[in-house]
Amino acid sequence: MSERDLLLRASERLQETLPAGWAVKITVSADPEVDANLKLERLGSAVITYRVKTKRTVTRADALSLLGKRYVSERLARRTDEAEPWLLAARYLSRQIQDLLRERDVSYIDATGNIFISAEKPLVVISERGATADPWRGAGRPTTSLKGLPAALMVRALADYTPPLTVPELAKVAGASIGAAYRLVDYLTKEGLLWRVDRGPITEVDWPELLRRWSQDAPVLNANSTRGFLEPRGVDSVVQKLGKTTPSQRYAVSGSLATQPYAPYAEARLGLIYAEDPMALAADLGLRPVESGANVILVAPRSPVVFERTSNWRDITIVAPSQAAADLLGGPGRNPAEGEFLLDWMKENPDAWRRQFDR
Repeated sequence: MSERDLLLRASERLQETLPAGWAVKITVSADPEVDANLKLERLGSAVITYRVKTKRTVTRADALSLLGKRYVSERLARRTDEAEPWLLAARYLSRQIQDLLRERDVSYIDATGNIFISAEKPLVVISERGATADPWRGAGRPTTSLKGLPAALMVRALADYTPPLTVPELAKVAGASIGAAYRLVDYLTKEGLLWRVDRGPITEVDWPELLRRWSQDAPVLNANSTRGFLEPRGVDSVVQKLGKTTPSQRYAVSGSLATQPYAPYAEARLGLIYAEDPMALAADLGLRPVESGANVILVAPRSPVVFERTSNWRDITIVAPSQAAADLLGGPGRNPAEGEFLLDWMKENPDAWRRQFDR
């Protein structure tokens, strides 16, 4: 699909969302920085004209680059009264990229019908959902995500260690293969989640967004084997028992309880505990298995990374802040809000939890 074709198809999708009497018109622009003009008309009179930037494919890195250019530096969709707002047109925009553009008040349309058009003067707001996956992605093309053991090992390492960090150093500290490290670094670079000197070290990591993405791709309750238990005397009783008991195998407390030493959001109502043998730990703590109403979730982790870089609090072992944040961001109820609260603390106190790679 050419850029002209995608713009025509996207404008057709936009036209379908408009009420009777409204029309979309595409015209050529004389400005070399503008790919086209998109005009919204009502009853034959122009309401607003957008300057269009067209790209067939848009990665997160592309979106960040566009947002940093001169023509978008003043918030694309909300410039001065005299200037025409900007609009990004693409073949397909993922949900993550749509969210990024909306946060910056950037109007966009894609050829599948994902639409967000906003302006202040005159007041215009148009929003529509299109495809949730790229329909033009070739059959058999590999899907890259942050699922799986290698990704878990390296996401945690990228969050926990302060750059600079070479790819071989990342592989070493994460306990992953060099090949897997290069593949993940290439993917994260394209996604705009890390920056690397050409053929050199990683210089910067957007670790908050990286943890958010990891929590979406591999939420703790979906990516591991879990079982619910009840402690009638409450979650704090579990903490007290853990502090007085010598468990028969490794464990690490995560979720709300793991935020208490750093950024307690509220009193913990659910205990989340990783254990090599959940049933043995449940027996050690006298927990009763239940199908509903659990206040303790025991997790048999598929990745040993949950036991990496743990710390001690009230005589119990708790996961690293990066692990706790990811688990909360992908959890139920108020957990995502707790995760964001913890991320804010982590941003303000990097020296309290991030490490330097020991060369």
